[in-house]
Amino acid sequence: MERDERLSAAVRAANDRSLNDLLTARTLVSLPPPPEPVPDCEPCAELAGLRAHARAVGDGSAETDADVLLSRHQRRDHGERRVFRYVPFTIVQDQSALPEYQARCVAGDDADCGATSGPCPTPTDVEEWQRRHTQETRHTRYRRCFADYAVLECRL
Repeated sequence: MERDERLSAAVRAANDRSLNDLLTARTLVSLPPPPEPVPDCEPCAELAGLRAHARAVGDGSAETDADVLLSRHQRRDHGERRVFRYVPFTIVQDQSALPEYQARCVAGDDADCGATSGPCPTPTDVEEWQRRHTQETRHTRYRRCFADYAVLECRL
């Protein structure tokens, strides 16, 4: 029973973090207002009704789907035109998440060795793993990877 309680506590904590992230998230791009139905158009009214129902039950995905379908219908059947505008932006490394470095040995006699350093916090750690692996196996060919998180920042 103790294991189930720990799991439940972990799930609650993860949910709390997700909710907190959602509440503190900042909008990167301001979205246009949702499309308005054209008066006396049955398909517009039906799609607006689907959107209203999705909003009422808190289904954001279905609400977005209804907006997309309504916009598509309006462009196709009402001659609505899209307006595109350039939004200047910059992509920067997310300072709240550390990058990861990793290497995989691709040397070997008949096939790739496949040994991996696993995620490391610095390139020096990966190089040290490569040095030790080469010392043990005499393998000298590696595929190195770098991964980080990026944030798109709009400059309006």
